[in-house]
This record gives sequence, C-alpha cells and structure tokens, in this order.
Amino acid sequence: MSKSRGTFIAAKTYLEHLNPEYLRYYFASKLNAEVEDLDLNLSDFMARVNSDLVGKLVNIASRCAGFITKGDGKLSETLAEPALFESFLAKEATIAAAYDQREFGKAVREIMALADIANQYIADKAPWALAKEEGKANEVKDVCTMGLNLFHVLMTYLAPVVPAMADKTRQFLNTPLSWRGSPRPCWAAPSILSRP
Repeated sequence: MSKSRGTFIAAKTYLEHLNPEYLRYYFASKLNAEVEDLDLNLSDFMARVNSDLVGKLVNIASRCAGFITKGDGKLSETLAEPALFESFLAKEATIAAAYDQREFGKAVREIMALADIANQYIADKAPWALAKEEGKANEVKDVCTMGLNLFHVLMTYLAPVVPAMADKTRQFLNTPLSWRGSPRPCWAAPSILSRP
C-alpha cells in the first residue's frame, strides 16, 4: 500500500495469483532488526524472485537432478569436494545468528552468496559437457551429487523463510532437512531422488 501514490494490493488478491513464499522471501531479504517501513516494488520483487529463488537456487537442483535421474537415480556414495561441502556447513552459525538477531536480510545474503559459489562450481565442472564424453558418467554423477548436496544445505538454511519450498525439497531429495548440528549429506540417507 502506498498512501502517496494511492495504490493498494490486498493480501487475498495477491494469494489468488502468486505464491506466498515469494513474498516471504522478498520481505525477508529486506528485513533487519530495526522497525521500519518496507516498500513492495513489484519490479524489484519480480527481479529478486527470478534472480535468487529461480535463477540461483532452483537452478542448482535443475542442473543436477536430470543427470541423476537419467542414470540409476542414485547419488554417488562419497562427495567429490568434501572441503567445499564443509565450507557450506561452516556458515551455519553465522546464518543462525542472523536469524536469531532478526537480521533476515543478512541471512538471505549469506545464503545467496553460497548459492553463487554452488552455481560457479557446477558451471566450472559443466556436467552437460562431460555427459557428451564417453566414459565420464561417474564424473557427471559425482558433480551432480555434489551440486545436490550443496542445494540441500542451502534449502536447509532457507527453510525458515520458505518452509513449503523446503518441504518439497525434503520430499524431492528423500532426506530430512536438519537445521541445528549441520545438515548431513544427502548421500548419507537412502539416496534415490523422488520424481518431481
């Protein structure tokens, strides 16, 4: 609602057309511990949802899951880059503290910075190019397992903001999203991806 512009969007109208999780994410990305007004800029809203939730986060799973399901549907038994995975887990305390201090925007920025790293890892490894090379099936599986495990950690961290999306992720990966005590790798669970 804007008094100066005379514009108004009812929550009921929003819910008839858009996913409430998008609005939760948008507001969380802007919230801090201070009490202040927030503007709903629809252009910024669309850009942030498309860029962050779709372009960065969901993109990780979509780039990797297809290669796993085209194979035997099982993830690799080990992580190709354990140090990278551990670096994601090492951010848990920072992100938890941001949530605890109501610095939701800071938590979202930390999570999206990790999403950038995950996307860069996948881009560097280029499983779509490896898949065209003979004898590289296991390497493709390893890269995609790593990508899905990074996605698992990211969705665990983002679950307080987008709980329905987190629940769909839990079902899709067939593994729990455990927040405190660090997310365990997906491959430690029965590792057959459910079909979306």
